[in-house]
Amino acid sequence: MAALVSWKTPKCCGSICKKNSTHSEQKGDDIDDVYAWIIAVASFFGHLLIYGIIYCSGVFYEMFREMFEGSSSMLSLIAILSTAFTYGFSPIPGVLINKYGQRIVTITGGVVAGTGLLLSSYATNVYYIAVTFGVITGMGFGTCYLAILSIVSLYFKKYRIVAFGLSTSGAGLGTFVYPPIIRFLVNIYGVRGTMLIISGITLNLCVCGSLMRAPRITSQGSELRTRPTQNKKSECLSLWNLHIFKNVGFITVCFNNLFALFGLNIVLVHLTAYSVTININKDMAAMLISVFGISLCIGQLSFGVIGKVRCGPVIIYSASYILSGLVVILMTVVQDFISLAILSAALGFLSASISPLLPEIITLFLSVELLPSAFGYLLVFEAVGSLLGPPTAGWLFDVLHRYRPCFYLAGAALGLSGIIILIPYFIRRSGVTSTDVEVIDAHETDKKDESLCLDNKYS
Repeated sequence: MAALVSWKTPKCCGSICKKNSTHSEQKGDDIDDVYAWIIAVASFFGHLLIYGIIYCSGVFYEMFREMFEGSSSMLSLIAILSTAFTYGFSPIPGVLINKYGQRIVTITGGVVAGTGLLLSSYATNVYYIAVTFGVITGMGFGTCYLAILSIVSLYFKKYRIVAFGLSTSGAGLGTFVYPPIIRFLVNIYGVRGTMLIISGITLNLCVCGSLMRAPRITSQGSELRTRPTQNKKSECLSLWNLHIFKNVGFITVCFNNLFALFGLNIVLVHLTAYSVTININKDMAAMLISVFGISLCIGQLSFGVIGKVRCGPVIIYSASYILSGLVVILMTVVQDFISLAILSAALGFLSASISPLLPEIITLFLSVELLPSAFGYLLVFEAVGSLLGPPTAGWLFDVLHRYRPCFYLAGAALGLSGIIILIPYFIRRSGVTSTDVEVIDAHETDKKDESLCLDNKYS
C-alpha cells in the first residue's frame, strides 16, 4: 500500500480558497528542480525504512515466538499491530501536517518509531511488546507515512508520476533487504540486540525528515518559502467528505481493500512459520519475504504501463487479485524452497497492482478532488483488514495445528477482493443509470461545505 496517497491541498471556502489557488499556481523555484529530486530520494528511503519493518511481520512473528510463550493468534496479532497502526493512524497526522509541515511531523514520527523499537528490546512479556512494537512503533510510522508521500506532490508537477514511482519503490526494496539483515543480526546479537540495532536504523527517518523543508516559490520577483498549509487553517477540510460513502462503487473499493489486506497479511505474517514446518530453515524462509519484496518493486513499476491497455485498469486489477488468491492456495501444495520462492515472486508481482491502478479506479466513481478523502478512509479499511487477518489465521493454526487452512482462507479473501471490485464495473457497463454508481463530484458539495463553514463561523 505504499502508493495509495496523492496529496492535494484541502479545499476550503470563501476568499481563502481563491487566495491560495492563485498562490499555488505560481512557479516554484524548487518545483521539478534539483532539490525536488533530493526530496524524492528522501521519500524513497522513508518508504524503505517503514516498509522494511511492517512488511517483514512474518520475520518478527518468528522472533517473538523465540522470545515469548503464547498462542499463535496472540503473537501474530502483535506482529501485525504495527502495520495496522501505520495505516489506521495515518489520517490523524494529516492534521499535524496542516499545522506544522512535513519536516517536523516526519522527524517526530521517526523519534517515536525508534523509541518504540528501543523499548521493545527490553520486553519481558507479550503485552509489553504489543504496546512498544505494535502501538508505539506503529504510531510513529503512521505519523511519517502521509508526510513522506505528501511532500513529493508539493515538489513535482511535470515529473510527479515518475517521482512517485521512485519514492514508493522504496517499499519493495525495504521488503527485499530487511529479512536477511534481521536474520543475520539475530544469529549474531540475538533478538533483543537486533531490536536495539533496528531502532537505531529507524532513526534515520529523522534524517529523511530534516531534508523536507517547504518548497520555495517566486512571487512578483521576491523569493518566498511557503508551507503548503497556509490555507489549511480553514475549518473546512475535504478529509471529512462522508457523502462519498453514498457511492456504491467507492464502498466496493473499500471492501476490496479490506479483503485484499486481510489475505495478503496472512501470507506475510505466516509464510515464514509455514516454511519452517515443511523443513525449510529459518534463514531461507526469511528469504521468501525478500523475494516477495523485490517482485513487488518490479510489479509497481510494471503495472503503471500494463494498466493502460485497452481492457482497462479494473479488469487488470481484478484479475491480478483473483490470480493472487490462486497463487496462495498453490503454496499449500508445494514442499520445497524453490517452488515457494517462485510463488512468492508471483504473489509480490500480482499484488503490486494496487499501487498504480487503484487511484485511477477510484476516479471512476469519485472526482479527482475527493481522492485525498477517499484515501484517508481506505487506509482505515486496510488497517481493519491487516488487523483481522493474521490473528484469525493464528487462531485457526492453534485449533487445527496446520497452516494449510490458513492459506486457504487467505487465498479465498484475495480472490473475493478481486471479484467484488467487478460489481460496480459491470453495473456501469450494463447501462443501468443510478446515482449510486455515477461519479460523485466534489463541486456539487462545495455549497454544503461553504454553508458549514459559515455556520461554524457564526455559531
